[in-house]
Amino acid sequence: MPRTPRCRLGATFLSAGLALAFLVGWAMAMLPKAVADEVPPTAPFAAVQYGTNGCIEVGARDTQPKPYAASDDYDPADHAYPDFGYDPASLGFTRTSGTNSCRYNFRDSTGTTVIGSAYCVEWGAGQRTGTGYDPEPAGGIRNAGYVQRILENYWPATNEPAVPSTSAKAANRERSGTVAMAIHYFTDGIVLPPDYQSAALYEVVKKIVTDVLAAGPAPAPADPTPTIEGPDGGDTGTLIGPYTIGANATGPLTVTVDNATAYTDAAGTQPFTSGETLAPGAQLWLRSDTPGAARIMVTGPVTAPLGTRMDGDPAYKVQSMTTTGSLPLQGKSARTIDIAAADPPRLASEVSATTLTAGQPVTDTFAVSGLTGPATLAITLFGPLPAVNDSCSTVDWSGTPPVARRYAPVALTGSGRTTTPEQTIDEPGCYSFGATLDPAVGDDVSHAPGDPLETFLARPRYVPPVLSVTTRASAAKVQVGGSVRDRITVTGLPDGRTLTATVSLYGPLTPAADGTCTGLDWSAPGIPVAKRLPPLVIRSNSTYATGLVTLDKPGCYSFDAEATHDALTGGEVPVGHGLGLPAETVLVTAAPSPSPSPTPKPSPTPDPRPSLPDTGDDRPLGALAVAAFCCLALGVLLVAGQRRWTNGHRRA
Repeated sequence: MPRTPRCRLGATFLSAGLALAFLVGWAMAMLPKAVADEVPPTAPFAAVQYGTNGCIEVGARDTQPKPYAASDDYDPADHAYPDFGYDPASLGFTRTSGTNSCRYNFRDSTGTTVIGSAYCVEWGAGQRTGTGYDPEPAGGIRNAGYVQRILENYWPATNEPAVPSTSAKAANRERSGTVAMAIHYFTDGIVLPPDYQSAALYEVVKKIVTDVLAAGPAPAPADPTPTIEGPDGGDTGTLIGPYTIGANATGPLTVTVDNATAYTDAAGTQPFTSGETLAPGAQLWLRSDTPGAARIMVTGPVTAPLGTRMDGDPAYKVQSMTTTGSLPLQGKSARTIDIAAADPPRLASEVSATTLTAGQPVTDTFAVSGLTGPATLAITLFGPLPAVNDSCSTVDWSGTPPVARRYAPVALTGSGRTTTPEQTIDEPGCYSFGATLDPAVGDDVSHAPGDPLETFLARPRYVPPVLSVTTRASAAKVQVGGSVRDRITVTGLPDGRTLTATVSLYGPLTPAADGTCTGLDWSAPGIPVAKRLPPLVIRSNSTYATGLVTLDKPGCYSFDAEATHDALTGGEVPVGHGLGLPAETVLVTAAPSPSPSPTPKPSPTPDPRPSLPDTGDDRPLGALAVAAFCCLALGVLLVAGQRRWTNGHRRA
């Protein structure tokens, strides 16, 4: 197991690497060979990003710990990967949103056939399946050399790293996800949570970073776009060239020339029609009688090498990616040629990006024309100055602006183009390049800061808020025939982003022995589906409710909301929320039976006795005799009483 580099050893490696990078950059700047300009992605695109090819979850669920983002001044190339269980506060890390860490598929320009895969190099950028991408020249990726080393030494270029799983499908997920997280450490300063759910996978990521830091950065890949090699400028009325077109191409190239007449011979007798094709390596010469900027644009097939930066359609905010292998792609390139009247020397330049994020590198390319002898070019990067309304257009560069870097002077022997070494921008704000050309004969030519082509805005690195999806059923217990719905609460969804929740109701399962739904296994295969509800498309943070579902069978039910989103890389992978959780579980009981009506009891049947003959009465004879006796006695009493009353009145 390789040892983690000590701080002193890491600093020594870093110093040596920076010195070597500076010397290589100086030597490259002095070469007469020139390369094509970077062309932003444009339709028709070379490839389409479509789907994933292996992911691990990194805080994608609400129940999982969230990753952390290092501060802007924390350069991962200078620091070993933190140990499992690290203290984020002591390192100045900020908790950020979780997602899936993935490797992505690329399809051909028609979007039908998978041609390769790539890893994301921007954690905070969105992801959108079906977006067109174009290859771009090397540069613009933070710690690009370390990322290139990962791509060359790990999955899928090799079978590294070793992962816990043995099945091919699970091992692909773990390799793809851990390699992606190692890349995000170098490009974005993103670190797995200190209490990540898999300590084994945490150690896999840490080992990748440790080994890559020890190996050092790898060289940049070859240009994945058609090369255009030739002089940076010339004088009006003269043939300027030759320009060698697409020597690295694999097939015919479509070439467009603006603001100049093109020829296919050095004598200028064989005109070339703009928009026609040329074979790889063909040459052109240009002529213009008017001062200005001529432009050569080339489109054609090139084999883009492993590590090619792929940029998405600028109409969408999507992640940039870097390829895991060589791909046959249609590349686009352009060259601007400065055509001017002779005398004096002219100095023009253009910054590599007008906006970037703190922590990303920047370069500036200076084109010197009309120089007939030796000269020295002194370049200075000024800034930062505060932006005005998130723009540098009205910033005042007069006076004495702060200096971010003074570059070593560049010795020139004639007209040509030179590019500064990459400079990582750590502080947000407005920056601008300035330069002074000091020819051996003649006056200095100054290029003051503030020119829009020389100025760029560095924005703070975006740390996405924690995206949270919580779900709760509308009732925990209902009777058969009752209705329930699911409620979904979303927080942390950035403006302009969309989350789609697809809710299903699973069940019924037989309740547990105690009559509740506690402890049931909702992960078993073949769980019945009671209802699949229409997807909810969510564009703001709030609570949303599904339609009602009527439950006609007793048992245990549970909602599950599968969520996808375009807020972060990996968000297109569905993640379930709630299945089996108490808040999403519903117990359906049978309706109580109605109370039974009392059953009338029959009167006891009297013992049979002989009826009085011919009377129709079945009462006993004894009862009739008693009644007759009572009537006779009453009569005797009435008669006696009458006699006493009569005698009394007579005496009176």
